[in-house]
Amino acid sequence: MSPSSKPPLLSGVRLVLVAGFLGLLCLLGFAGFYSLHALRKVARTDDESTREFVKRSDALEVIRQNAYTATSRVRDFLLDREPKAPHVHRQDAVAAWNRALTALKAYSAVSPEAQRPAFQQLRLSLEAYWNVAGQALSWNDTKREVDGYDLLSEQLTPRRDEFLRLCDELRRSNEVDLRSAIDHSASLIGLLQERLAMVVVLALLIGAALAGITLNYFMRLERAASQRYEASLNDRAQLEALSTRLLEIQEEERRRISRELHDEAGQALSGLLVDVANASAEITGDQPSLKARMASIKRSAESTLSSIRNLSLLLRPSMLDDLGLIAALRWQARETARRSGMEVEVLAEDYNLELPDEYRTTIYRVVQEALNNAARHSEAKNVSILVRAEARRLLVLIQDDGKGFDPDTTKGMGLLGMQERIAHLSGQMEVESGVGQGVVLRIELPPVPAGKAA
Repeated sequence: MSPSSKPPLLSGVRLVLVAGFLGLLCLLGFAGFYSLHALRKVARTDDESTREFVKRSDALEVIRQNAYTATSRVRDFLLDREPKAPHVHRQDAVAAWNRALTALKAYSAVSPEAQRPAFQQLRLSLEAYWNVAGQALSWNDTKREVDGYDLLSEQLTPRRDEFLRLCDELRRSNEVDLRSAIDHSASLIGLLQERLAMVVVLALLIGAALAGITLNYFMRLERAASQRYEASLNDRAQLEALSTRLLEIQEEERRRISRELHDEAGQALSGLLVDVANASAEITGDQPSLKARMASIKRSAESTLSSIRNLSLLLRPSMLDDLGLIAALRWQARETARRSGMEVEVLAEDYNLELPDEYRTTIYRVVQEALNNAARHSEAKNVSILVRAEARRLLVLIQDDGKGFDPDTTKGMGLLGMQERIAHLSGQMEVESGVGQGVVLRIELPPVPAGKAA
């Protein structure tokens, strides 16, 4: 499996999560849309029912009031004995009756189909009343005085009571229709509540399932991340151990090569010089060319011997093992000053500082790298090296007066190698510098553990 590919299980879980969340969003969207649609339907039904009820109620009230007013004026017309009163009562009765007929037409326009029979009875009852009352309105005073009371009590009052009863029945029918509409709206709202409750329960179940899948998925990711982190820690520990081992092997190889150069090659060249000296002494007579050649061989052998000894010391100065750290640092300071022309000073309070081999090697290599960097890059005139053993730390301070650099942007291999050596001893290294400000290299190592001193 390539590094960019994903395990099938995790890919399947992601598909389930995506599908689940999309399904949950669709379910919630459908629930919201359905709720809005149902509520609008209920509101529309309520508005229509209320408007129809108001229209019918208003029209029926106008019919009732004007019809009753007309009957009252007919009664006054038949019973009032004032000379001018009949004419006024007749006009008022006719006007009220016309208003009742207009309201009757309005009610016919809004009357539901179920009320048609009752409405027809009301219309016929009103027409029956007005057929009698209309004829009575044309009576003269004598006729009204003789037959008016009998007509009113025998025909008009029963007919009036009849259409008033029919008006009340229509009013009650309207109220029943309104209550029925209200009950229907309530049933719609109840149905909406039940369905919303089902949607909420379903959403909760889906949400709980998604939460469980998500939790399991993230737990898997957490375990995978933990395993990768532990693997990275193991890899890092192995790399650090490998790096430490490589440094140890490097130092051992340097020590071996240094000793072989010093012992074998150095001894061989020393023997060669002795042989050359003996051979030169045995030359007799006038042989100036041979003596000159022997002198040249002697000079070449001496130069080669000096180079081998210098190379041996550069690889691993024997004095680091024989005389200790401070002596090796002083020799390194003299060699650097001789090659570069810088003034190098080593400051140490304890000349016979006893340190284990790993401490001596680390400090010596770090100082060696710092001096090489100063000689090659800093254009420094003076370098000071301070080594001081304190109660809670071993301090090494290297300072030069060169041109400096920006530690945040410049990270060479030399600095990284120095940091790696210091970190191996659980120490810390700080670089303080700036352009034109020189360099201060501060190294703090933990105190030497008891029993590890050289």
